[in-house]
Parts: sequence; C-alpha cells; structure tokens
Amino acid sequence: MAHTVLVTGATGMIGQALVPLLARRNDVGAIFVLTHRREYMGSSGKVMPVRGDITAGPDLAMTRELSREIFDRTTVIIHAAANTRFSASLEESRAVNLEGTKTLLTFASHCPQLEAIAALSTVHVAGKRTGTVCEEDLVHTAGFVNSYEQSKYETELLLREHMSELPISVLRLSTVLGSSTTGEVSRMAAIHHALRFYYNSLAPMIPGKPDSLVDVIAVDYAAAAVEHFAVEHLQAGRTFHICGGEDVLTLARLLELTREAFLRYRPSWRKRAIEMPAIVDLPTFELFARSVEEVGDNILRGSVAIIKHFVPQLVYPKIFRDVECTRSLQAKGLLKPSVLEFYPLVVRWLVESGWGERGTLAGGAGA
Repeated sequence: MAHTVLVTGATGMIGQALVPLLARRNDVGAIFVLTHRREYMGSSGKVMPVRGDITAGPDLAMTRELSREIFDRTTVIIHAAANTRFSASLEESRAVNLEGTKTLLTFASHCPQLEAIAALSTVHVAGKRTGTVCEEDLVHTAGFVNSYEQSKYETELLLREHMSELPISVLRLSTVLGSSTTGEVSRMAAIHHALRFYYNSLAPMIPGKPDSLVDVIAVDYAAAAVEHFAVEHLQAGRTFHICGGEDVLTLARLLELTREAFLRYRPSWRKRAIEMPAIVDLPTFELFARSVEEVGDNILRGSVAIIKHFVPQLVYPKIFRDVECTRSLQAKGLLKPSVLEFYPLVVRWLVESGWGERGTLAGGAGA
C-alpha cells in the first residue's frame, strides 16, 4: 500500500527540498502539506496543501471533516515545523516547538494506520556541552545558548516519553547551508545573515577559538536523509544525527574559506580591505555587543542583535558523531557532500544573488 504522508513545516528550507523527493517516490501516494503563514509553492499532483496550525488544538485548525480524512489516511508524519528564531523568548519558542509538538502527538494518536513519526530536531539540543556528542545522548545540565536550543531539548524529552506508544524517531540536523550542487539557499537563516555581515564589515569579532568546530551540511543531503529515515528506514525509538560528523571545518578555516570566496566571486571586494572577524573569548564579545547596543549605529546594532544569540555556541567546542546515520545512508548509496566542496558554492550564490535579493546569479567569477 502506498504511503500517505503528512508534512508540517513544508515551506521551510528542509520542507521545500523534502516534499519534491517524497512526490517522486512510487511508494508515496499522497502528501498533505500543512501550511500556516506561507503558501506552499510546489507543483505535484500528489501534494495537497492544507491550511493548519500545530498550536491550535488537536484538529490543527482544520475542519473536522478534513482532519478525519487525514487521520484515516496518514501512514507517515514528518514533523518539521518549528520556531527557529534564536532571538525568540523561551515562551515563544516553547509555544511552537514544545506545545505544538504535544498537539501533533495528540493528532497522531488518532491515526489508525500510522507507521512512523519522524520528528526533526537539532544537534544543538546539546547546548553548552563540550566534547563528543553521540546520537543517543540527550540529558544534560550544561545549559543552553538560546531559547531555541532549550525548547528543542524539552521537546526531545517529550518525544522520548511517547516513544513507547507512538512510532517516533528523532532526526537531529546540524546547520543547513544550501545546495551542494548550486549553492542556492531557499530560506535565509542566521548563518547566512552572519556571512552577509562579514561581507559588509558588520561582524568585526566572533566568540570562540580558532580550532572550534563548525558543523554544516548541504540541504539536499539533509532532505534525502530525512526522506530515507521517514519512509524507507523506519526505526521507531531511535535518534539519528544528520550532520557533518568528522567532515567539519574549524572556525579559523571557515573564515579563511569565506574570505577566499568573497575575493574570488566578487574581486572588487578586495578594494574594501575588510579584515577577517577577530576570534575572541565570550566576555570580550559580550562587552562588544553591549557597547554596540548602547552607542552603535542602527545597522551595526541590527547585525549584532542577530548574531549574538547563536555565535556564542562556538565557545563550547563539540563534535557530533553520526555513526548510525552514516552507516544507514551509505548502505543506500547516499554519500555526504564534502563541506570543502559545497561551502564555497553557497558563498558564491549568496554573493552573486545579493543574498537572494536578485533571485538569480548575477554572473560568473569575474562579476
């Protein structure tokens, strides 16, 4: 029997890459995509956009008739909806990430044919932990850099409580950049804004250490991995890291690669003589941030306001192990794109598209 899949968060970066993959599968007959604020722009006869809200009660703000139809037909739920704003308050983050997931689990409990719930999370539920973080690790008391991390951690605790009664697997993603083949970014996130601030000399310093590890992945790899674990490799009760693992960059190397890409794809940038951001300790960065908030101009205040909620994560060095995830994906023939190969493509796309504002690339390396 063909699967009927319900996808929340289908208009996000992962959702936009994931739904077309699902639509191409012969074993997927229908895909309900739950949309809230944004319209789903994909085109496939299998895809049925549905207006709903995971925070609005057990029917997800759908009509009773529609919710019952989805109850009866759904075999797989992929839960990608989340409040990913690092600057959100804990109350705001919990409202969507924790309480919204509670509501979705209630919805899922009414689905008689349900075979799998793939709940997307983040490797940064590890918060301020340091060292090696394995796929089954969760509970810690190290604290968190922002409310997003804390709310997703609390959500994972909730998911583990329900794993005995519902077929839940947790898929933790690291920072998703863009396409491994074109570099295209469908939705701008905090890291893309941070790169723009560096380009415009609005990020003079970053907290961390030169050898702090930065784990980033390509969106097509992330979407293919989610598709695999949600539809093909159903393993209820398990947690998988979809991340760079051992294929990571140090902070110093990432800044160097970024500078090289700026110079290569926008040679005129050289004339501006912009220095690489200084790598400083956290107290120095926090002092800088406070000073900017008090006396800086509006543009600099805006840039610091965005990056101050996530770059402190670099002060807590860690490496995420993805042994089980990699083993399963390699058995399928799905190989992880090399960060050294796709990262410059993403920077090129950002520079030449004006961070997506011009829609398409503005020319070749000499532009």
